[in-house]
Amino acid sequence: METFGEQLRGWRSHRGLSQLSLGLNAGTSSRHISFLETGRSRPSRKMVLQLARTMDLPLRQQNAWLTSAGFAPIFGERTLDDDELRKAREAVTYLLAAHEPYPALAMDRHWQFVAWNRPQFLMLQPLADENGSLSGINALDLIFQPGPVRQQLLNWEEVAMAVLRRLHRQRVRVGNDDRLQQLWDRSIAAPDVAPLLKRRDLEKSPPPLVPMKMDYGDQQVTWINTLASFGAVGDATLEELVIESFYPADDATRAFAERLASSGS
Repeated sequence: METFGEQLRGWRSHRGLSQLSLGLNAGTSSRHISFLETGRSRPSRKMVLQLARTMDLPLRQQNAWLTSAGFAPIFGERTLDDDELRKAREAVTYLLAAHEPYPALAMDRHWQFVAWNRPQFLMLQPLADENGSLSGINALDLIFQPGPVRQQLLNWEEVAMAVLRRLHRQRVRVGNDDRLQQLWDRSIAAPDVAPLLKRRDLEKSPPPLVPMKMDYGDQQVTWINTLASFGAVGDATLEELVIESFYPADDATRAFAERLASSGS
């Protein structure tokens, strides 16, 4: 396990900050930052949190910093089925149900489905497991790996680039996450992704909006997606949870969603 000083130096470099700029932003001196990184000084609990918040570290990483500095973690890292997260689960269930007849889902930090509403299930029902669950589905695999969803995407290149940029931003924010790195490697190794990255600049500013244009055989529809998350949380799992909702971009898509909901009732 890395020492606190090693983690501090690594994250400072990851954020592109000098010791001077970090010290100024955190209300301390560059000399103190240097001493913390080399282990000549030990941080107080307050200083650990001050530096972590200055660099906008995720709660899970803030816990890791506290542990490496000899303090107890202060943020929860519960599973979603924990009793203390019951109210949060109820809120997710309410949001997903309230979005019907349009599809919506909730994902964890590794893009794994954890909850969904009925329209979302009906659209992905062929991919459900033997128990009729979508919990084994990874959203990145839907977009990048060969399969029905990628095949249905009429503007796959635009959507793929939008998702890659989103994943790249996530990797930059959370830092070292082995599972996230595996998902990135698997996604860019998928068919046609490497040539796509050669043709398009990952760092280039994306268009204001990238709709998802889908071909369902007898019907072409267009979705616009939004992302939502919990605010003011003290648990890493809740901080990482993302609710993705899809809205119809035109009357044809709205009518399609209403027919789908009626057929599944």
